[in-house]
Amino acid sequence: MEKREERGFDYERLFVYRLAREVLRRLCRWTARPPRKAAGLADHLDRALDSVLLNIAEGSGKEPGSADRSRFYRIALGSAKEAASALEVLAIRGLVAPEVASAAREDLISVAAMLHRMAER
Repeated sequence: MEKREERGFDYERLFVYRLAREVLRRLCRWTARPPRKAAGLADHLDRALDSVLLNIAEGSGKEPGSADRSRFYRIALGSAKEAASALEVLAIRGLVAPEVASAAREDLISVAAMLHRMAER
């Protein structure tokens, strides 16, 4: 019997997508039950992380090298920076563990660098 090719979407093979998805996975455990004082900012962080993934996926479906594709990647880049900033505010206020914030920040820096390059193509 032949081995069936694994089905999926193009964006699922992008390292930037997989890394952003991992950041969301790690942080959604925290954003699902944030301290009461952090609920609004946790929701903002959650939406920014969702936006990163959604815009990478949508951008990957556009014509390579097109302005439309670049626009979606720039939106994802802005959302990654927004998520990093929200995380920093939460860390400064002592509402998220420093090690959680630091690890997510490092990954978001990588995501942002990749998206910057992708938006320039």
